[in-house]
Amino acid sequence: MDNKEDLAPDVSPLPPQADVTLPNGQHLQAAVIRRRRDRSGGWWYDLEIELPDRVDDRRQGPTLTSRKISFRAPHPVVQRIEGEDYSSLDLPPLEHRKRWRLSPPQGDGWADAYLHRPDCAQAASEGGLVTDQEALKALAGPDVTVPCSVCRPDTVLQRPC
Repeated sequence: MDNKEDLAPDVSPLPPQADVTLPNGQHLQAAVIRRRRDRSGGWWYDLEIELPDRVDDRRQGPTLTSRKISFRAPHPVVQRIEGEDYSSLDLPPLEHRKRWRLSPPQGDGWADAYLHRPDCAQAASEGGLVTDQEALKALAGPDVTVPCSVCRPDTVLQRPC
């Protein structure tokens, strides 16, 4: 137990904060959960704030608790705060995204693996996620990998030029 890393608590990093201007002109800070661009190129933010709340208990009476409220707002209603790191909100480049599920055969299948879209109901939950390149290698490799006939990943997956 001499290792200091063993004593460190397992705490996930807090999401970055942003300044939100409310319709009445007030400002508040909210946690940025996600951001994405709309069709016109503007940013929309998924935000969350924690507010005090009351819980009624017959034995102990009212007690103080908190409740998280989620909402969405566009830029410029949402402004970045200087010094906050928003890089965790950015998606990795397309070539590094794991967009396919490679799952083992179910039952007595003749294939070594099946390739699915990640949200396919036919995919086994124990399969791993793979990138486009890894999916193409699996389909072309010596093992028999079959694209799912339900979600049809082969209709979207394309070979690089």
